[in-house]
Amino acid sequence: MGVRAEKARAAERGETAGTDGVRAWPPEYRNDFLHAADVVEDVMIGRSLDSFKPQRPGDFTVGRLKPITLFSRQVKEIMAGMGYQEMIYNYLGSRKDLVEKMRGDGRRIVRISNPMTENYEYVRDSVLASLMASESVSGHSAYPHRIFEVGKVAYLDEAENYGAATRQYMGFLQADRDASFNTAAGQMQTLFYYLSREYDVEETEDPRFIPGRAAAVVYGGEKIGVFGEIHPGALENWGITIPCTAGEIDLDSLMGTSEN
Repeated sequence: MGVRAEKARAAERGETAGTDGVRAWPPEYRNDFLHAADVVEDVMIGRSLDSFKPQRPGDFTVGRLKPITLFSRQVKEIMAGMGYQEMIYNYLGSRKDLVEKMRGDGRRIVRISNPMTENYEYVRDSVLASLMASESVSGHSAYPHRIFEVGKVAYLDEAENYGAATRQYMGFLQADRDASFNTAAGQMQTLFYYLSREYDVEETEDPRFIPGRAAAVVYGGEKIGVFGEIHPGALENWGITIPCTAGEIDLDSLMGTSEN
């Protein structure tokens, strides 16, 4: 199959005990290798599927929604009950939108090595840029504007096997003349109340927010989110002329599980 391979013994990232396996070096023209399962698939194809004896599945399973999906639906219902409108966005974007307009440094953002266009060159590491993009074209609508999204984000993380983590986030944004830090704090408090969870807040510095008017959300001793008043520089970058408050939280951490 054109793949060089040798017997090897190694440990997965984050583990100490090694296990017997195979280390493979796919040729450069094989761009379909993304996971260890692809090596197994090549072995099966090389042997031909006819060489495997048909075997009836021995386990009976029932399809059901994953816990994070059910939890996300609960969060959506709460946000809708608070007067927010749900949005759905593309997970890919440009560096200009995801980093520069949000006053970020791009240190943890994932870049696609072979993008079709620069508008879809990066994987978003936050929901807030998507919400800001919607607000930037909504100036003709009556205020206040309240929008939110529950969706995936990805960012670089050396602790993960593949160097990047994929998480389920919820982000919200409110645009109004009276929008303030207290507005965002009240929305976050309401959400946690209906989720029956306790949280703490800590002062934080985030270039997307006005200094002194942003706070980190701490749950179980871990920072899982942030909220506050959007920085005037970010508003100007998006062409938004009215104050905005926003926030986002990691739903995987809030639920206590991960989908990585």
